[in-house]
Amino acid sequence: MKGKSANPENILISFDKKLYNLKAIKLAIKEYQNLANFSFRQKNNYIQVELKNIDKEVRPIIKDEFCNYVLSLMRP
Repeated sequence: MKGKSANPENILISFDKKLYNLKAIKLAIKEYQNLANFSFRQKNNYIQVELKNIDKEVRPIIKDEFCNYVLSLMRP
């Protein structure tokens, strides 16, 4: 995962398509949608997820927690 958003208030996460699937990312977005505004796009070998208007209470931890949740949804 990598990435930086043009707006410092936003968070940009890039998931490598070789390691993560779109289905898991969409499910995670659905579960976290009450904590931020999510958008995603597929770019080259990555699925980029951008978080905007992030709940102030979870801002310090949302990136790590979201990534962990996506990982937990990855099933063979």
